[in-house]
Amino acid sequence: MILTNNDYRNYDDNKDTTLKVENLGKVYVSSMGSVVSLRNVSFSVNKGEFVSVVGPSGSGKSTLLNMIGALDRPTSGKVFLDGIDIFSLNDSQIATVRNNTLGFIFQSYNLINRTTILKNVEFPGITGGMSDGDRKRRALKILKFLGILDKAKYKPTNLSGGQQQRVAIARAVYERSKSDSC
Repeated sequence: MILTNNDYRNYDDNKDTTLKVENLGKVYVSSMGSVVSLRNVSFSVNKGEFVSVVGPSGSGKSTLLNMIGALDRPTSGKVFLDGIDIFSLNDSQIATVRNNTLGFIFQSYNLINRTTILKNVEFPGITGGMSDGDRKRRALKILKFLGILDKAKYKPTNLSGGQQQRVAIARAVYERSKSDSC
């Protein structure tokens, strides 16, 4: 697995570092034995950087992303999001961090087909307890920014693959759009 980014500086504990991974490891144990998925992975990402994780099938890319996203716990090592060691938190606190700071775009998009595009985008606000008006305003603003505002009342099954991908992106950036940047 190769992790690439546009800046190869070492982590220096500055305020611009948004993600820091230290000696991350993951071992899966089954009746067939132990499988080392990750071994001593370390890197940092500063705010504004774009990062790619590339590698062949089975190299640990999904495992790494699942741990960065707090969906799976590492066997060893630490993950810091904005300076917080996320795995030092209890499950409820991890869920709060995940809901308030992370956005996911899954390969299958995981849209809810029985509800509208607008409700799909609003979902993080629904689970976060936002008021109806604030939730809807924020979702409509993001849909407009992504060029799919006219699809707000559609269901995901009525959209093209590219449009569904933009809905997944809208939902992923929903919590990050608390400012007026969109």
